[in-house]
Amino acid sequence: MESLIGAWRLVSSRTHRDDESWAVFGEPPAGQLQYTSDGRMSGFLMDPAWAQRGDQVADGLTEFFSYAGTWSVEDDLVHHHVEMASHPKRIGEEFYRRARFINADELELTTIPETSKSGKTYQTVLLWRRVAAD
Repeated sequence: MESLIGAWRLVSSRTHRDDESWAVFGEPPAGQLQYTSDGRMSGFLMDPAWAQRGDQVADGLTEFFSYAGTWSVEDDLVHHHVEMASHPKRIGEEFYRRARFINADELELTTIPETSKSGKTYQTVLLWRRVAAD
């Protein structure tokens, strides 16, 4: 998926759990995702309302999360191999995202469905728009 290479801006981020759906990282959210041709990647997701409040500490699941490492692709799955992260427990993990191009400049990444301790299934859908080169 060479077409992933470049910088992407986060347009929307919604988590779906059973029959519920809600915005994550604000509405609209802020975020940037980068893929390089040598297999490096970085991602930043932020709720602009958190930044405006000026809080020193952010909720790592809904207000600010960043990570970087390497990436690879297998069929329509993008693997993010996390080497550093704002949430230390995530270091060393692999994030899997199902990739689907809406068009050449819009990319939808969907997390693999997970089941919570309460037995509810959830996943997050992130829509990214390619950042135009100046």
